[in-house]
Amino acid sequence: MPDDQGLEGLFRREYTRLVHTVSVVVGSTEAAADAVQDAFVQASRHWARVRTYDDPAMWLRRVAVNRALNQRRGRRRHDAALPRLAPRRAAADDLLPAVDFDAALRRLPRQQRAVVALFYVADLPVAEAAEILGIAEGTVKSHLHDARRALAPQLEVNDGHR
Repeated sequence: MPDDQGLEGLFRREYTRLVHTVSVVVGSTEAAADAVQDAFVQASRHWARVRTYDDPAMWLRRVAVNRALNQRRGRRRHDAALPRLAPRRAAADDLLPAVDFDAALRRLPRQQRAVVALFYVADLPVAEAAEILGIAEGTVKSHLHDARRALAPQLEVNDGHR
């Protein structure tokens, strides 16, 4: 495709349609818009190469859909991590209000938050989390222990009966 209008022209032609397409795939306009914006950022970073493709819009669609699906998988992992972090409760407690897991994580020190994200959300083994963070496996285990201790009282819902 000739680069007669560049990335800006591609954005004008494709953005709205691409957000709509991706929103159908993932079921959320907000998630779709985020993914499409990420795709355009990548296109901008690699425009010298992307502009030479036969169909840069096709490349954008593929990147946007992949990003949206990755975000959705990440949210599912995040949601699946909560029960593993929270103390076990009786079935009657399932009716208690939801806990603000994100706020509880934000209160953790940065390193503990990173370890929790890698271990519980990304579901990586201790060894891989240690390698990614450049720390010892024992340090990862220590951070996990400390994070669980810090999160336990925050993740409990106070129903007035302690």
